[in-house]
Amino acid sequence: MKFLDEVRVINDKYSDMNVPKGTTGTIMFPEICFGAFEVEFYNSEKNLWPLFSLPVEDLELVKDNGMTDEQILEALPNKDPKWFCKVEDGYMWNLLGEKIKIKQSK
Repeated sequence: MKFLDEVRVINDKYSDMNVPKGTTGTIMFPEICFGAFEVEFYNSEKNLWPLFSLPVEDLELVKDNGMTDEQILEALPNKDPKWFCKVEDGYMWNLLGEKIKIKQSK
């Protein structure tokens, strides 16, 4: 998972925010802040585009948008490759190849 990928919520932790399990959205910012992505969801009933910060362990990839590392770097604040920006194989990765293990969702 990374910037502009389509993701799905994999549990019901956010149902009270009208984001139930199975809801899909788009990652709208390239960086992973505090272990979470900013995800935008479309609410067709209210014609809204709410943005929520959701932990990466509560999301799964639906569709890879094909963003390259170079494109992600260009979008990162201060173009800093040390910022964690991708999720793969149970880890958060930065563009230097450093990784942090993701805790499992409950």
